[in-house]
Amino acid sequence: MSSYLDDVLIKLAKKQSTDLTIKDQIELDNSISIKKVAFDMYRADSNSTGRLYDGLWTLQDIDGKPHLVRASNPQFDSKKNGDWEVISDYDKRNVTLAYKNIPITRFSSDEYGFSSDDISIFKSALIEKTSSDESFLSELFKEQPRSKKEALVSTFPELKKFI
Repeated sequence: MSSYLDDVLIKLAKKQSTDLTIKDQIELDNSISIKKVAFDMYRADSNSTGRLYDGLWTLQDIDGKPHLVRASNPQFDSKKNGDWEVISDYDKRNVTLAYKNIPITRFSSDEYGFSSDDISIFKSALIEKTSSDESFLSELFKEQPRSKKEALVSTFPELKKFI
């Protein structure tokens, strides 16, 4: 059973891609190099395409064409501090800051300049800011639409001090 946060993140992923199956199924072509790691399990080399293909994959024939099909269930990578949590997406291009499992805002790698290799550092810094810098949180809430601020405060009265 998926949580509300999962639903929101899936909607976000759908916004970036019209078809979520591309995250779990990739037509194999010459641009993707694969390495057999065990039995019928493979790892796809992300360096060959610039895309991230984390996890383990199997090789299957779909509609007469070879496809890599995700064998492992990718997880959103997250860091938590109290009620605050930062979650990165499958592609490690975006980070969502959430409060008690409710997404507050998204930080994109395009806007903030972090790469998939240093996303963990960005997430650590972001989660640290939530516990040590109230002015950061005030600025973050100021950027939110009025209706969202009102909904957050009515749901979480303790956030009123930031708005």
